Amino acid sequence: CGLFWMLIALAYAVAVRRRGAGPLGLARSFTPEFAYAAAIPVALLASVIFYLIDGQSRLPVELITPLALLANFYMVPAAIVWWDHFRQPGPKWRIGSIHLLVLLPALINGWRSPYRENLTPFFLIPLVAAMFAGRRPALRKLVPVVLIWFLVISSVVTAYRRIKWENVRQEEVADEMKGASAVEWFAGSWGDRMKRFHSFDSMLLTDAVVPTARPYSGRNVLVNPFVRGFVPRFIYGAKGEADAGEKFGAGIWAYDDPSTRDHGGAAIAPSMPGDLYEAGGVLYIALGALIWGTLLGLVDGWKAHLPPFCGAAITALVAMHCAMSVERDFDHSVAAFIQTFLLFIVLAGVVALARRGSANFSHGLNPSLERS
Repeated sequence: CGLFWMLIALAYAVAVRRRGAGPLGLARSFTPEFAYAAAIPVALLASVIFYLIDGQSRLPVELITPLALLANFYMVPAAIVWWDHFRQPGPKWRIGSIHLLVLLPALINGWRSPYRENLTPFFLIPLVAAMFAGRRPALRKLVPVVLIWFLVISSVVTAYRRIKWENVRQEEVADEMKGASAVEWFAGSWGDRMKRFHSFDSMLLTDAVVPTARPYSGRNVLVNPFVRGFVPRFIYGAKGEADAGEKFGAGIWAYDDPSTRDHGGAAIAPSMPGDLYEAGGVLYIALGALIWGTLLGLVDGWKAHLPPFCGAAITALVAMHCAMSVERDFDHSVAAFIQTFLLFIVLAGVVALARRGSANFSHGLNPSLERS
C-alpha cells in the first residue's frame, strides 16, 4: 500500500505540470450565464435518469453506464451556480430556490440507490464551490462539520437500507435509533456503518491468499480500463462488467467460508492495490499506481489553467469518484474516470459550438435590423 501511494504521488507530481488547459479548454463554454440557464432542466433530467436506472432490468445494459454518466453531469451547472452564490457579497445563508433544486438529483440518487457517495454531493457541491470562490472554511470548523455530516448521512443510509432492503418497519428503525446509546452508535449494531471501509482489509486478505493458496489471475487489468473507457459496450459487448466487488466478495473475502462461496455474498471492495496485486503482484501495483497518478495529475494540471468556476465544476464532478476509488477495483475506477472526461469534453464541445452558432446568428441579424 505504501508503494502504491508513493508512486501515485510521484506520477501526479510529474503529470500535473501542464502549460495549458489542453482538451479541458472547452470547459470555458460552461459559463455562469449558461449554468443558470441549464441548471434546473439538467437537474430535472438527471433526477428522472437516476430514478429510471436504479432497476437495470428496465433498460438495456448498454444504456446504463452512458445514462449514469450523463446524469452525474448535473454537478457541473450545480457547482457553478453555487460558486457564483459564494462570490457575491452579502450573507451566504440566504439562498434561492435554484440552489436547492440543483441538488435534487443527489437526493433522488440517494433515495433510489442508498449509498453515502450518492448523497454526499448534497454537501460536497456547496463546499467545493465555496472553496473555489475563495471562501475557504477554517479547519477547526470544517473538521467537526464533516464528521457530523458523516455520522448523520451514515445513520440515514443505514436506516433507509433496513427499510428498503430488509423490509423493517419505519417505526421499529426509529425506535432503535432513539434508544441507542453513544457507545452503541460507534461500537454496537448501529456502529456497523463505521466499519464499511474494507479496502485495507481487502488488501491484507488478498496478500494472504495470493499467490500461496491461489495463483495470480493474470487478468489484463492494466489495459482493460482503457478498453472499457474508450470503447462503448454496444460496439464491444464482451468488455468487462462492474462486478469485481461481487466476485471478490464470493472469492477471496469468503475464502474460508464455503457456504458463502457457493451461494454468493455481498459486494465487497477489492481495493485498487489489492485488485492489481491479485492480477500480477507487486509489479502490477507499481504500474497501476503510475497510471492512476498520471491521470489525476493531467486533469489537475489542465484544470489549473481554467477559470475558478470551471475548476469547481470539474472538482465536484470527480471528487467522490476519486475519493471512493480506494474501495473499488482498478479496472472500474480508471475506466469510469476516462469515460467521465470523454463525455465532459464532448458535452463542452457541443455547448461551445451551440454558443458560437447562436452568436453568429445574432451577429447576422444585427446588420439587417440596422438597415430596417
